Amino acid sequence: PGGGEEGEDGEEVSLGGQVGTPGVPPTPGQPGNPNQRPVRTSRKRHRALANKPQDFQIRVRVIEGRQLPGNNIKPVVKVNVCGQTHRTRIRRGNNPFFDEMFFFNVNMLPSELLDDYISIRIQCVHEFAHAIMRKWLLLSDPDDSSSGAKGYLKVSLVIVGTGDEPPTEKRERNEEQDDIESNLLVPAGVTLRLVTLNLKVYRAEDMPQMDDAFVQTVKQVFGGEGNKKNLVDPFLEVSFAGKKLCTKIIEKNANPEWNQLINLQVKFPSMCESIKLTVFDWDRLTRNDVIGTTFLNLTKIASSGGEIEVSTGKLSSSGSGEEEVGFLPAFGPCYLNLYGSPREFTGLPDPYEELNFGKGEGVAYRGRVLIELSTQLEGKADRKLDNISSDDILVAQKYQRRRKFSLCAVFHSSCMLQEPGEPIQFEVSIGNYGNKLDSTCMPLASTTQYSCAVFDGNHYYYLPWADTKPVVILTSFWEDISHRLDSVNIILYIADRLESNLTSLRTAILAKASEARLAEIWLKLINHMIEDLTSDSFQVPELEGRPNLTALDVQIKKLRDSAVASIREMAKRLKEEATDVIATLTDIEDWLERLKQLAEEPQNSIPDVVIWMLRGERRVAYARLPANQILYSTYSEQACGKYCGRTQTIFMQYPMDKNKGVKIPVQLRVNMWLGLSAHEKKFNSFSEGTFSVFAEMYENQAQVFGKWGTTGLVCRHKFSDVTGKVKLKQERFMPPRAWEWEGEWFVDPERGLLTEADAGHTEFTDEVFQNETRFIGGEWKPAAEPFTDVNGQKSQSPGEIECPAGWKWEDDWTFDSNRAVDEKGWEYGVTIPPDDKPKSWGAAEKMYHIHRRKRLLRPRRKIADTKARRDPGEGWEFSSLIGWKFHRKERSSDTFRRRRWRRKMAPSDGIGASAIFKLEGALVNSSTPLPFLSGSLGPQFSDFINSLSLSLLGSYMYHLRVYVYQARNLIAMDRDSFSDPYAHVSFLHVSKTTEVIRATLNPTWDQTLIFNDIEIYGDPQTIAHNPPNVVLELYDSDQVGKDEAMGRCTCPPVVKLNLGTVVSPKLLWFPVTKKGRSAGEMLVAAELFLKDKSDLPLVPPRRGATLYMVPQGIRPVVQLTAIEILAWGLRNMKTYQLATVTSPSLMVECGGEVVQTAVIKNIKKNPNFPGSVLFFKVLLPKEEMYTPPIVLKVIDHRPFGRKPIVGQCTLSLEEFRCDPYITNAEVAMMERIKNLTACTLLTESKCTVIEAYLSLPVLQEEEAVDWWSKFYASVGEHEKCGPYLKKGYDTLKVQ
Repeated sequence: PGGGEEGEDGEEVSLGGQVGTPGVPPTPGQPGNPNQRPVRTSRKRHRALANKPQDFQIRVRVIEGRQLPGNNIKPVVKVNVCGQTHRTRIRRGNNPFFDEMFFFNVNMLPSELLDDYISIRIQCVHEFAHAIMRKWLLLSDPDDSSSGAKGYLKVSLVIVGTGDEPPTEKRERNEEQDDIESNLLVPAGVTLRLVTLNLKVYRAEDMPQMDDAFVQTVKQVFGGEGNKKNLVDPFLEVSFAGKKLCTKIIEKNANPEWNQLINLQVKFPSMCESIKLTVFDWDRLTRNDVIGTTFLNLTKIASSGGEIEVSTGKLSSSGSGEEEVGFLPAFGPCYLNLYGSPREFTGLPDPYEELNFGKGEGVAYRGRVLIELSTQLEGKADRKLDNISSDDILVAQKYQRRRKFSLCAVFHSSCMLQEPGEPIQFEVSIGNYGNKLDSTCMPLASTTQYSCAVFDGNHYYYLPWADTKPVVILTSFWEDISHRLDSVNIILYIADRLESNLTSLRTAILAKASEARLAEIWLKLINHMIEDLTSDSFQVPELEGRPNLTALDVQIKKLRDSAVASIREMAKRLKEEATDVIATLTDIEDWLERLKQLAEEPQNSIPDVVIWMLRGERRVAYARLPANQILYSTYSEQACGKYCGRTQTIFMQYPMDKNKGVKIPVQLRVNMWLGLSAHEKKFNSFSEGTFSVFAEMYENQAQVFGKWGTTGLVCRHKFSDVTGKVKLKQERFMPPRAWEWEGEWFVDPERGLLTEADAGHTEFTDEVFQNETRFIGGEWKPAAEPFTDVNGQKSQSPGEIECPAGWKWEDDWTFDSNRAVDEKGWEYGVTIPPDDKPKSWGAAEKMYHIHRRKRLLRPRRKIADTKARRDPGEGWEFSSLIGWKFHRKERSSDTFRRRRWRRKMAPSDGIGASAIFKLEGALVNSSTPLPFLSGSLGPQFSDFINSLSLSLLGSYMYHLRVYVYQARNLIAMDRDSFSDPYAHVSFLHVSKTTEVIRATLNPTWDQTLIFNDIEIYGDPQTIAHNPPNVVLELYDSDQVGKDEAMGRCTCPPVVKLNLGTVVSPKLLWFPVTKKGRSAGEMLVAAELFLKDKSDLPLVPPRRGATLYMVPQGIRPVVQLTAIEILAWGLRNMKTYQLATVTSPSLMVECGGEVVQTAVIKNIKKNPNFPGSVLFFKVLLPKEEMYTPPIVLKVIDHRPFGRKPIVGQCTLSLEEFRCDPYITNAEVAMMERIKNLTACTLLTESKCTVIEAYLSLPVLQEEEAVDWWSKFYASVGEHEKCGPYLKKGYDTLKVQ
């Protein structure tokens, strides 16, 4: 199926016979859609057919298609009824959604009508009664009905005679409950075979807590043993083609064993693509809660054998085994993972409950189910539900053998935070291992230390990790499925290499590269493809002797080998026979799509790695990473994951984000390694820097009568963890296995949590609130705490606040008058017990007010960057009260202080970086267990006792230049169909902002953003091979309200470690995306210089005081170009803002130049422009890929000086260029002129028409025949048109 005009390749089905014969309608007791009732339109009138022609209306509604064969197809449906043909819009993909209605009016004999056929070409033909509502049609080849199903199409068909009432079409309330098999019409000659899907459900594990723990808590209070882990009553529901079956309920068990066989009778091939598996928690009184949902996709576990067919049709069979590639659905025994909402149980409604139904991407692991699927062709199952035999249970045991895996994650940077907020930490988990907040999970060193965000000086915040990068380690136990994931990674490696070469080829085509250069790039692509598919190092591993081998593994191996051989032969043939590079793009894109499909692994039992960002104890944002991307393999280098041991950039996202990533919570750069514990020593070759492991504890003191000591500590211990609740002693710390102490205990303040409020700012305003109180009607007097911060915490008086080093006061202390205050700056309030401070404040003083406060401000400015390390002194951190925020300097109001003690450990046997995996377990003597090793504080143990970090080998200073030239086709954000775009440009922990370009969707900034002295830790060679991306976030500037996000794009910088390198970066178009969709393009480039003693390149020329232009050599080379437009007039103008367009004019913008036609006085009397020619000169780039678009705007001139833009259109100029210096200039001009008579303008979802012509000669020449000659020849004034008609040129049709 395709989108061709003639539809010659479409599939056609001939459905003869009466309605209802092929399909079986659902019986009253059969599960199906309750809305499906037999349509009785054709049975209400049992009378003879009339013998004279009558008027009929035939309504055909094409709803959707499924499982249409082919790759990258663009299906279109053509409906032919009684000689009339209608066609749908062209869609994309194998499961298109059309939802289009067609009406056919005919006048003919009823007998002839009922003998006629309706032809639907993707294609199907059917003879039917008066109505068929929302039925599925099976598509097949009419010439070969034995070839099987070619897809499915859902339609509604109705015949309405004169005076007939058409039946109402009701949508299914739930498409998933639709009995699809009973709704399927099968053409004659095509038989659907009845098969039995045998689904063995063995067991599940890691089910989360779903019931309230009240009873268990009571047991613990009275000395009993409470078990929160088993507060769940799971059962499994299997749903397929409208049929549902459930296993038995296992009460109070988080690891239930069902051991049941579910037999599903289905017709095969089935149009249902997936079996839905939902695990429920049974509740006696309320509705059952969903634990998680997963799908078993039949298209991935079965094959018809058509995947290896050669798309060109020229290639003969690549092997004798091609006939044997197809196989029936098979799966496992293997675990299927469940994902959904976070695991931790609360008694409140779950805001992310929809995720447990399989709607959207699950944000957390919810357990997994061990199942096996086989297909039985012969015979019929006696029972729908049966028990699995003990022999089968024993066979499944070998598929549950576990091996130990080790995971290490090093966090290199965390930037682009939107707000500072509470301290931040990150949690890494894989499956049920590493979840900090779930009490049923084992505690592991799965979280980083808390850190406070710092302002980057422009727009974002970042975490100041500097040279000490947080490290997370996890050990987990999973099945060894390396033979599956090795194959996946090898195929993905080949696909990534092909995609990279394909991108280079497309860029060269876009840049109009020479044929020789295109041939060179194309030949490199083909040679790489043949080499990748031929080389032994790229071959997928053999399956002999592998553990956990299933029948599906063998079939997928055959399918992959045949498909790879097919693509290899096609590449060799293409290399020999191809003559046109551009014509081969379709085949190459098809190879890429097929390779990505081959890389899908249905039997992947290792769960995804989930990273969570936590603020305090609250989950904020997450990221899910497939485990195979970071998995280490000993098979070959290509079998390792794409990001195994490599730093990758991750944009985290909010759970169930309705805005679909318009704003990102944080950008992470993290290096992850996952491998079998048996291969831990291989980690040494991937590690960078030195791992530092510390044991830590806190010393606490309180101030009583002016003296610091332990006397006033309330509910705190002298030495404790960071919470102060767990008592610790130095002598009870013991290094773990393979580690030993290095040095003694020392004081080391935690600077990550002591960030001052002015960090990162160049201008800052100190504030303090002056407070006064009184009795009702009395005089105002200083309050008990005369000076506080905004939260009411005690603060220093304005006289005690000193200007920090490196800062300078800008003004004296003044009160803030930009608030709801009186003329002296006071705001008044009253307290309501039990509160001791007002909840709200007012500007007018009343008799009953007993509190008032005044906000005092004093601005300061940074004059020097003080990077000298501060003397930690004794290392104390101070706080006004226990539990309040800590600060470095002691204040008179402080009553509590603490300091951190640390002791470093080093590997004892010199095994290298892999020694970090030996840290699993406690850092204390196992003979004297501490209370925090169990219970609710268990998950916090690793956070506060074991501090693991990576110290990189020194820092290097870099210099970054980002060249932001222009953008095109951006999204309109304002009501006038325009935007005021600007960009925040971010690189690691620094950012800058471009200028705002007003009222345009194609802005030209021509701006260079210079970032001086960027400090980056790590080896420069590592940065050069894998540089951080420059991220550009586009916003629409609004004078009222918040600026709106327009999209985001990323650009990799060119890294220059040697300043003598003369290669200049090339401006390229990078896609702008918003909510996963295209939102325009940006023309940018960036280069990152490693600073040394050499001089940096010259600073680009300035435009204004602070704006730098894009320098010569990088900016496009421009030439003077003339643009001539013939604009005849406007037609079909719609209303704008409820007012008709009366006096419009046309404005044309291109390259910063603007021209405008004269105003049409009254469009109703004369819709043509007074002058038809618009001519202007503009500097445009020589290279066509850099050419800006031309923008046509229609402006309506309304009373009171209002000139709204009522419509606009953006056109590419590339097709309108012409060269006047070729030999036959006149002919060249006429060939390149494009008629724009039907140019659509956007006017609030309505259309208008401009009648115009456009041409772009590079330079105007005097010609005997010009545009006016054509105009006069068209209107009949032949004496003015010169030799135009004699030359035989065409004329216009003037309305």
